[in-house]
Amino acid sequence: MKKLYIIAGEASGDFLGSSILQSLNKSSDFEIYGVGGNLMESAGLKSLFDIREISIGGLIEIVPHIFHIKNLINRTVDDIITKNPDILLTIDSPGFCFRVAKRLRKKNQNIKLIHLVAPSVWAWRQGRAKSMSKLYDHLLTLFDFEPKYFTKFGLETTFVGHPAVEYFEETDNTTKENTLLLLPGSRKQEINALLPIFLKASEKLNFEKIIIPTLPNLLPIINPIIKNYKNIELACEEKEKIKLYKTSKMAIVASGTATLQLALAGCPMIVCYRLSSVTYHILKHFVKVSYISLVNLILNKAVVPELIQTECSVEKILNTSQRLSINTQIKEFKKLRERLKPIDRYPSQKISDILKRLGRTSKNT
Repeated sequence: MKKLYIIAGEASGDFLGSSILQSLNKSSDFEIYGVGGNLMESAGLKSLFDIREISIGGLIEIVPHIFHIKNLINRTVDDIITKNPDILLTIDSPGFCFRVAKRLRKKNQNIKLIHLVAPSVWAWRQGRAKSMSKLYDHLLTLFDFEPKYFTKFGLETTFVGHPAVEYFEETDNTTKENTLLLLPGSRKQEINALLPIFLKASEKLNFEKIIIPTLPNLLPIINPIIKNYKNIELACEEKEKIKLYKTSKMAIVASGTATLQLALAGCPMIVCYRLSSVTYHILKHFVKVSYISLVNLILNKAVVPELIQTECSVEKILNTSQRLSINTQIKEFKKLRERLKPIDRYPSQKISDILKRLGRTSKNT
């Protein structure tokens, strides 16, 4: 039996990793080890450590954690060497995953290195495409416009699609309830920066229910913030969250994978984000795209409103919600689903098939 080591460094990667593990669990091709979150652990992974330790965004924000993250990188590499897998699959989180892969490449040339989720070289730091080609054996992309940025450097790249389409197929016949969803992100600094603003705005919006879909491991961060808001509900079960995405009338959401999931489920939204002022001003000079949300980036138009930095305020959220074009968003979301809909196999099945094929050709086989 072959061995697979899989690493996901944050909630979005945990979601992707869990869909892959569920697909692989239907066969007995691999012994599986690695680093993941609650979803991957529910799918059978015993994580080396809690991924909250490396789920840190921004540039300045990461500085206080550098030495701890370096220790976790060393610990992960040592564990991979000990387990001696045939394949290492890293998912997103390039800051952590690429450093693990780079150190591993120097120590073991036999392990196949695969990465899922292309770094956003079309937005900034295009040199990463060339450096990836020297490091990885194969790249799996979620979107069809991405492979061309990497194949020109000789990196075998396969568009597999986004596994989120597997969970949000039947969305047209659902009844929308007068429910507002608040999704302030999965990182501590995101939640602390965004949730208080979301809560204050929600108080002035006319919804019967206000629900925060989240993860159990984030409750220690969220609960102190919502303690004075008696009407707020929490939803931690994955099936419940998927249903809420399909049936809720609107969401206020941090920029990230959740925007794509909400769109596929047909839930209108306002996208918000805040970074430290230093990080924001640094990135502003390098980022080359006009949008921050995946929905707008993929459709290449301003389908969902984006409130960034000082625009992310209670007043702006309230004003934006009043002129939100719900019908237009839902219409455009249907186009998005068509664009991401699998042609033959589901994305998670495509990925597991690639892993099985590469597993058969790795090392001395």
